[in-house]
Amino acid sequence: MPPQKIRAFLATDVLLEYIRGKAELQGLFSEEVRERAVLAINDVVVQELLLSSADLTSVASYLEIMPTALDMSSPETQASLHEVRKRKMHVNDVLILAGARSCDVLLTYDRDLLDVGKGAEVRSETPEEFLVELGAVA
Repeated sequence: MPPQKIRAFLATDVLLEYIRGKAELQGLFSEEVRERAVLAINDVVVQELLLSSADLTSVASYLEIMPTALDMSSPETQASLHEVRKRKMHVNDVLILAGARSCDVLLTYDRDLLDVGKGAEVRSETPEEFLVELGAVA
């Protein structure tokens, strides 16, 4: 039985940097990474990418698009909402964190998401850190 793949949720900023050609991220969609990880986003990330006019054609087939399911009564959602109010974060960040909770790791450059992720039981790190962990550094 093959080992279970790591589920990595990509925040909007990571995809934008990849699409813009950031050299450190060119291995993110490599076959080596795709053999070991499932790269996921939700419809909030799709919306943000579409609003930025980003061309998703090069990566769309490699992404799992998850539904944004937000249970307003759950303790996790309530904790995230509390953090958003406290930090004055954008509400989309709550929806991104909600999507990331069903994954193993949230990949982002956003300092707020990196910090909140640690308190919200979501492992969060930069994509470069993730690539180093996988041994897939370009």
